[in-house]
Amino acid sequence: MFKWLMRLSPWYRDKQRQLNHASIKTRSTIIQYRTASRELQEEIRSNNFARYLIYDKGE
Repeated sequence: MFKWLMRLSPWYRDKQRQLNHASIKTRSTIIQYRTASRELQEEIRSNNFARYLIYDKGE
């Protein structure tokens, strides 16, 4: 019953919205990495910090 009440709260809906947004961004980053050229993938792997970052031109 407590979970049902939490789902009604605006705070819970906001957190779910944030989670969905983060999930979509992560999915798009993975797709972007997979479609990148082999040279770019190798460069990303060689740079330990940039391995986790793929920059979007729109943001």
